[in-house]
Amino acid sequence: MTTIRIMGTGVKSHRIDWSYKRALAELWRRSSYERGLISDPFGDASRAEQGLARMRALLAALGDPHRHVPAVHIAGSKGKGSTGAFIASAASQAGHRVGFYTSPHLHRFPERISIDGQSLPDSEFAEETRAVASAARQLETSQPEIGQVTTFEMLTAMAFNAFARRRCRLAVVEVGLGGRYDSTNVVDPTVSVITRIDLEHISVLGPTYADIAWQKAGILRRGVPSVSSPQVPVAEETIRKVAREVGSPLQLGGRDWIWSGTWRSFEAKGPWGTLSRLSLGIPGPHQIENACTALAALHNIAAAGIHLTEAAIRTGLGTARWPGRFERHIIDGRDVYFDGAHTPAAAIALVEAWRDAVGSTPASVVIGMGADKDVEAFLTALRPLIGRLMVTRADSPRASDPDIIAQAAAALGIPYEVQPSVAAAVEAAQARDKAPVLITGSLFVVGEGREAIGLAEPDLDWLALNRTAN
Repeated sequence: MTTIRIMGTGVKSHRIDWSYKRALAELWRRSSYERGLISDPFGDASRAEQGLARMRALLAALGDPHRHVPAVHIAGSKGKGSTGAFIASAASQAGHRVGFYTSPHLHRFPERISIDGQSLPDSEFAEETRAVASAARQLETSQPEIGQVTTFEMLTAMAFNAFARRRCRLAVVEVGLGGRYDSTNVVDPTVSVITRIDLEHISVLGPTYADIAWQKAGILRRGVPSVSSPQVPVAEETIRKVAREVGSPLQLGGRDWIWSGTWRSFEAKGPWGTLSRLSLGIPGPHQIENACTALAALHNIAAAGIHLTEAAIRTGLGTARWPGRFERHIIDGRDVYFDGAHTPAAAIALVEAWRDAVGSTPASVVIGMGADKDVEAFLTALRPLIGRLMVTRADSPRASDPDIIAQAAAALGIPYEVQPSVAAAVEAAQARDKAPVLITGSLFVVGEGREAIGLAEPDLDWLALNRTAN
């Protein structure tokens, strides 16, 4: 029987055969809204602050692992994952051990916590779950007024703990929802990053760009440099205002750095100087913006003493991978694309990427969306590339009713059919003509689509685990 030491507590505990199945059952038991993104997204600020207090207490019980690894903290409506992937890839190419915490996963929970591009092994994921669950139970017993630790808080603590245990030189930490009250907003980052803001999660974050930008800008810290992708004017104004109030030196895309060219070959000018003939491993014209935001973050990381070479940055950008983001596969001679776009702005970027890669050929589109998304605006933006629409839903409690998507399609004059599952929709799309297939609208749909064509295996069944746990 092996023993492990909970980070910083000085207390040894024997591992009690925590399997991966048991770990997932524990996460299920604590799941709530979007499986526990924040303590109470529909509560007031005091409830949200309680969630942050609980997160800090949980990490303190683990020895504050988040203070052991320098971090890049990334908020935004779209491009967070791609920007983080560029940063992590460049830092890894420079020889640093890099942890990357992201959400949601495409297929399996361990994807959310990766080190040097590799998800935690199931056994290590289970061990981290055991350690954090033990600390959570002790906290809930000793301070019941603080409330129950949620799934997302568990996962966030597990990521910090894993990065500290593995002695990572850098942690790239993606916000789950919003920023200001997100469970990740306990870090003292080396640099704060805000990617492009769009109208999303408006029932939680607020109905306007200013509201959402204020939530995202909640990750800024006094004296800590921050970088932001180009924003619509009202969002930029809000971010600049918060940065001034907080005292965070802010650099803005379009003002402090610019670029020209295509994702296959572009030039970026900014505080780092001029870098020419850059290329990207994650395709799409919109990825240049994310890559330049990553360059600005990397410049601040290097200024903080984490050594990065130009060669490492070039290679890192060129070899970065981020599945489900305009990802192409050839299946039985047919092009199949996967893209997790879920906002109108992301749909516009997807159309641009489609025209760049495919041209004017319309797609057989498999679509499922979250219940809180603006379906009509998304379909309106995506309409130029839609030949036929296969409407479905992911196996998620927050998936939109397919009839709602179908009604929006009918109102826009888009031909559609409803399929009972993502797998059925993909099969129907492939059975039509030889048009390329596009699977989009949600990362959950993308994940199930990848599984349907054999690119990955699904995780253990949550409902079965719930029945087992109860």
